Amino acid sequence: MTPPRMSTAARTDAFSRWDSSLASRFLGALFAAYYEESVRYAVLRNYERWPEHFGKDVDLVVDANDLALSHGIIRRLAADLGLSFTVRRKRSSHVTYYLVGTPGEDALILDLRPDVVHHGLVYLPGTLVLASRRRHADGFYVPSPALESLAILLHAVIDAGTVRPSYQERLAELGTGDPAEFLAAADAAVGPELAAQLADCIESRAFERATALRGRLVRAASFRRPGTLLRWLGSRIGAAADRVRGWVRPSGHLVVLVGPDGSGKTTSAELLCQRFAATRIPVSAVYLGAQAPLLPTRRLSQQLRKRLSTGPKVKVVKDVTRRQRLRGLVHIMADKWLRYIVYVRPRLARGEVVVLDRYFYDLRTFPHPLVQRPWLETLVMRLIPEPALAFCLVADPALITARKNELTVAETERQIACYRGLSRWVRNFREMPADGDRTAVIDRMAELVLALYTSHRSPERV
Repeated sequence: MTPPRMSTAARTDAFSRWDSSLASRFLGALFAAYYEESVRYAVLRNYERWPEHFGKDVDLVVDANDLALSHGIIRRLAADLGLSFTVRRKRSSHVTYYLVGTPGEDALILDLRPDVVHHGLVYLPGTLVLASRRRHADGFYVPSPALESLAILLHAVIDAGTVRPSYQERLAELGTGDPAEFLAAADAAVGPELAAQLADCIESRAFERATALRGRLVRAASFRRPGTLLRWLGSRIGAAADRVRGWVRPSGHLVVLVGPDGSGKTTSAELLCQRFAATRIPVSAVYLGAQAPLLPTRRLSQQLRKRLSTGPKVKVVKDVTRRQRLRGLVHIMADKWLRYIVYVRPRLARGEVVVLDRYFYDLRTFPHPLVQRPWLETLVMRLIPEPALAFCLVADPALITARKNELTVAETERQIACYRGLSRWVRNFREMPADGDRTAVIDRMAELVLALYTSHRSPERV
């Protein structure tokens, strides 16, 4: 039975203390909107620690007929609160929202589903959870103790294969709630025999016995709802196809940092990743310069040069007059391709944002006349995967040169000109100052990466 409606004044007072974080502000507004627009939902678990701690994500069961209305509400609230968001519509029926305010601020992951499922296998129908719901003291809806206990135990056993200590403590607090309600819901989900065993595991706190029932619970849930087995098989086959598709057309985003030595590429890549650490947007940095080879022949070549060198090591400052052999360039590019395939491509296939310190575009600065030929430039630029976003770090050549003293001022100026030429080939090319306020520069980079990520991942099915 649906609980009686709460007055607007009482509801507003219930959420009045929810203003200390992005998650609390958004959830307070979301639950208020759900209330006003009659969206049937229930918070599955971990709400007892709110609003001080929302955990890594917020799990909701939403009536299947209200999912479209819920999506519209979330979009509207995100715009009203100035939040960026992405949504992933999974084959398992989960709809996961990633909501971010500004890079560096904690993000909110909101995971909605019409049923409690594992890889498409429904092991607790959402109708049972919603039929039992009650209003929490803070105004949002939660399952009854019996259904919450059953949902937590089935989630821990079927999804995770173990009942972690925090869940054990919560199950000890809840018990089976109303024993008759617990047994009736468990009977509907997995049958009377397993329902009695689950109740006994909770009452005796023998959670390891519940873990041993995992196979039987999965089979019981499948046999009691034959359609869910086909759904699970379809979800697994689709997920495998998605992984293959991800390698062919990765859903991730490639962000590259280019510029001469001393422009701050490595530092900028690290700081950019730090900005997104709290947001849970997967951003990682990869070094693609020539000094960290993966190709065995490149490693051997470096070792031989070190062993054959005699006398004290003298630092050579590179000038515009230097020349290098094409054989060395081919060796370096082969190593870059290997590292791209091993280190970068898998992350892009998983949907991550990969920030590259250096890229294949370093080829443009190679001191050999052939590299400057228009036909070779056209061929190479068409073969190189175009990044979603490219940052070129530029400043006064004398200032950049003084930082590392690895290039002459003339060589630094030449390389900056070479990198600036990428604007002809890279559609999303941005010049960023390598001097001045680094914090402001990183802030701007983070804003552009966030806009890139959110604009290309809403919505999708995985």
